[in-house]
Amino acid sequence: MNQNNAVISMPQNVAVVIDGWNALRGADQVLDFGDQIDQYVIDFGKLADEIAGQRNRPSRIVSVTVVIGVHHRAQNPRARMVADQNIRFWQRDKRVQVIAFENHWQHGSEKGVDMELGMQVVEQAANPKVDTVVVFSADRDLQPAVDRAVVKPGAHIELARWEGQSSGLWVRQRNGKPGWCHWLGSETFHKVATPRGHQLAA
Repeated sequence: MNQNNAVISMPQNVAVVIDGWNALRGADQVLDFGDQIDQYVIDFGKLADEIAGQRNRPSRIVSVTVVIGVHHRAQNPRARMVADQNIRFWQRDKRVQVIAFENHWQHGSEKGVDMELGMQVVEQAANPKVDTVVVFSADRDLQPAVDRAVVKPGAHIELARWEGQSSGLWVRQRNGKPGWCHWLGSETFHKVATPRGHQLAA
C-alpha cells in the first residue's frame, strides 16, 4: 500500500473521572521541597489533555468529571470560598463537570464522594460514545467500581496518578493482564498548574 492510501486511525473518545482531593493532595508528591499544592490551581481540562497525549493512540477528551468534597459554609467559610473559586475556574472548560458534596462528617459525606466516583466510572464505562475511561485516583476504595467497569462490554479502563503517589488501586483487564497507569511527574504538573493568585484573578 502506498503512502497515499495509508489508513488513518480515528481518535478514541476518552472520558476522565477525577477524584478531586486525591488528585490535588497527591500532587504534593511531585512538588519541590517547601512548595505546597495550596499555592497553585490545577487546570483539570489541561491535565486530561496531557493524559490523552501520553496514550499510544490518537485520543480526544470528550468529558472530564471531577468529584470533590467541599466544606460547609458555616463550618469553614474561607475554605469553602477557595473551593468555590476553584470550581468556577475548572468549569471554564466546557468539557469539565464538577460534582461537589458538602462535608458533613457526622453524616458520612466522604462515603458519598466515593459512591459518586464509583457510579461515574461505571456509567462512563457503559457509555457507547466513550472508548476509554481514565480514572485519576489512588484511592483503593474505588477498586470495586473499577472491577465492575472493566467487565462492561467494550469497556477499556486506565488509571492515572502522580509519580510517587502510593496506591492500592489497580486495574486488571478481562484477559487477566494488568491495565495501564499513567504516571504524571513534576513536568506535567507545571504544564497544567499556575500560581493561585494569577489564575483566580483572571
